[in-house]
Amino acid sequence: MTRARLVTGQYRIYLLVLGLSGVAGWLLSTSNWSFSLTSQLWNDVAVFAVTAILSEAWHLRGSFANISNSVAFVPLFSAVLLFQRPIPMLIAGLALAVVETFVRRKPLIRVWFNTAQHMVAIGLGTAVYSALGGAVSTTDFSFRLIPFAGLIGTFFIINQGSVSAAIAISNGLTLRESWERIGGGARVYDVLASSLAILLVFLYVKLQFVGLAVVVLPLFLVRQLYQMNQTLQTELEEKLELMVKSIEARDPYTSGHSRRVSEYASAIAREVGLQVKDIDAIRRAALLHDVGKIYEEFAPLLRKQTKLTPEERIVMQTHVVRSAELLSPVAKFKGAIIEAIKHHHENYDGTGYPDGLAGEQIPLGARIIMVADTMDAMTTDRPYRRALTLQYAVGELRKHAGRQFDPRLVELVSKSRAIARLLGAVASEEQEAKVGQEAASGKSLSAVKPRWATLNSDRVGF
Repeated sequence: MTRARLVTGQYRIYLLVLGLSGVAGWLLSTSNWSFSLTSQLWNDVAVFAVTAILSEAWHLRGSFANISNSVAFVPLFSAVLLFQRPIPMLIAGLALAVVETFVRRKPLIRVWFNTAQHMVAIGLGTAVYSALGGAVSTTDFSFRLIPFAGLIGTFFIINQGSVSAAIAISNGLTLRESWERIGGGARVYDVLASSLAILLVFLYVKLQFVGLAVVVLPLFLVRQLYQMNQTLQTELEEKLELMVKSIEARDPYTSGHSRRVSEYASAIAREVGLQVKDIDAIRRAALLHDVGKIYEEFAPLLRKQTKLTPEERIVMQTHVVRSAELLSPVAKFKGAIIEAIKHHHENYDGTGYPDGLAGEQIPLGARIIMVADTMDAMTTDRPYRRALTLQYAVGELRKHAGRQFDPRLVELVSKSRAIARLLGAVASEEQEAKVGQEAASGKSLSAVKPRWATLNSDRVGF
C-alpha cells in the first residue's frame, strides 16, 4: 500500500472510530439511568458481565483478515432481555475492552474500535427491541419473536457492517466483498446460536446460577461448530497449497507461480466486479490450473532447458485435461472451477486447446486465468530471459487482445492500479530473495526492479 493511501486509510479508520464513539455516547446519554442499584441487580449484572468476558475471551481466529469470532453475542442478547439500557451497552463495552486489552493485546485504536462498535450494536439493538414491544425483566420471563428478531438483525448489521468497513478501508477491498467474506455461511450459525439467548434468559429467571451453568454446554457446542467449519476450510486450503508446491518443486523457475497466478486472477475478478463466491472459485482454479503436471509424463518436459519439440508440446498440452480429470472426484470443484482449469489455454479467437472454444464460449474464469498466467510468465525470470517490465507485459497483452486474450480483460488490467501494486509487490519479494541468495554467494545484483506497495489482506485484524 502506498504511503499516501496508507495515511488516507488511517484517517478514515480514525473517522470511523470517532463516528462510532459519538453514536455510543449519544446512546448512553439518552438511556434511562434511573434504576435502583440493589445488591441483586449488581449480582445479575456481574454474572452476565463475567459470562460475556469469558465468552469473548474464548474466541476463534478467522482466516479472513485475522478477525476474531466468538459467541459473546449470546450473553449480550440475554442482557438486553434482562436489563434496561444502558446496562447491556456497559456489559458489552466492559467485555470487549477487557478481552481486547488483556487477552488479545491489540493496539489502542483497535481496542477502541471494537469496544465502540459493540456498544453501538447492542445499544441500537436494545432500542429496536424496546421500540418493537420487547419485554425486559429479571424476574418474569416473556418472549416475543419480532422484537427479538429486530435485536438480532440490528446487532449483526452494525457489528459486521462496521468491521467490514474497517477491513475494506484498511485492505483496499470493496465493502461488499468484505461484508460477504466476514459473514459468509456463518450467518446461519449466528442466527441459530442467537436462540440460546432465549434459553439462557428463561433458565436464569427460573434457576439463577444453575440455569446459567446449564447453558454452558450448548455454548460450547456452538463454538465447536464454528471451529469445525473453520478447520475444514483451513485444511482444504493447506492441502491445495501442498499439492501445488509438490508440482512446482520440479522446476525452480516456476516456484510460487501458481500462488502468484491465483493472486492476479483474484485481483482481476475483483476488478470485473464478481461476487465473492465467484472470486474464490477463480482463485482456487488459478491455484490448481497446472495441477495435472504432477503426473510423471510431464516431469522431463518441465525440467527441459531447451524448446519443446512438436511432439513434446502435444504431450504438454494434455495437462489441462489431466488437471480436470484429477480434480473431478472432488465435489467442491465440480462446475466452474474444473471448467476454468480445463479451458485456461483456450484462445479468444478459437485457436487454443483443448476444445477450440472462442469468445464468450470460454468460461470467464478461464479467460481471467489465461491473462493472469501470461502476466506472471512475462514478469518473472525464466531460464532463457530475465523478467519483463509491467509496461512491456501490458503492451504484449494489448498486442494479442482479441486473438489470445479477452480484449475487455486486457483493457481492465492495463488500467488497474490493484494489478500494478500486486505485480510490484511480487517483484519486490523476488528481488529481496535474490539479493539474499547472491549476497550469500558473493555476487552483486544488477538491474534492481521498481518497488510498488502490496495489498495484504492480513494486515488489519479487527
